[in-house]
Amino acid sequence: MKKLSVLFICLLVANVMFAQAKKKVVLIGDVKCSYENSKPYSDNVHDVIVQAFVEKALHEVIDINTLSAVDKEFIRMSGERGLNEDNFKNLQDARIKGANFIITGTLSNYDAIPVKNDKGELVGYNGKLNFIFKVTNFQDGTQKGTANIACTTLLHQKTKDAAIMKAITNAKKKVIKEIIKIFPPSAPIVEITSTKKNAAKTLVLEIGAGLGIKKGDIFKVCEKKKYRGKIRIVEIGKVKVTSVQGDDFCECKVTKGGDVILKDFNEEKEIFAEQMTKIWPPINI
Repeated sequence: MKKLSVLFICLLVANVMFAQAKKKVVLIGDVKCSYENSKPYSDNVHDVIVQAFVEKALHEVIDINTLSAVDKEFIRMSGERGLNEDNFKNLQDARIKGANFIITGTLSNYDAIPVKNDKGELVGYNGKLNFIFKVTNFQDGTQKGTANIACTTLLHQKTKDAAIMKAITNAKKKVIKEIIKIFPPSAPIVEITSTKKNAAKTLVLEIGAGLGIKKGDIFKVCEKKKYRGKIRIVEIGKVKVTSVQGDDFCECKVTKGGDVILKDFNEEKEIFAEQMTKIWPPINI
């Protein structure tokens, strides 16, 4: 069976070589499944998770499959025991230097449902599957987040294998969505580039292609408010990316709260934009 990630090996190498210094490092481990003959599917779920992290570009990515055989075996033998406080120090001290988070997954179920035409003849299969991946802080063993992914194929495929593989392929955008939930990118507003009737119309954020930002991405604009020594985060508006200006900047159209954004920006209040989990264009499965 062909692997999904042949093309992404090159992208992984480029991502590691040219990653920005400010990026955190994620180590993507195995995806486990207890079902017989499930390894090709769990391996490809792993590849899709790798692809999603590479495409989103928030982190420097280390794929367990790119490590030396000794390092790889050390991590795999640790298993879930490696994800507790006692064994984290052993993992750090042994071989995996610089990783901030480790991603592990479980393929919980998968199936291919027969599809028949009006005459009762078999015309193909619809695939479906569920898997979970969790993000654990590599420094102290605390859990950063968990995502439960369910995918299917709305258009049937000729074979059971093709149907399940198509469902796996369809999971990538959902994984990206969960990555944004767990690691929401944020950025300051550089300038208000146009206004209308005392409201911000367009603006520039200090975030760009270097962190995987694309045209159509949605950000909520928030203000930090202090109350009795505590910080409250209050949403004051929304913006949509209209153009990405290199690795570090993007221009956005203000879709909500332009008046408050302009007022707070001019008053030099603590405001910033945080990417939302909405994916544009919508996910098509």
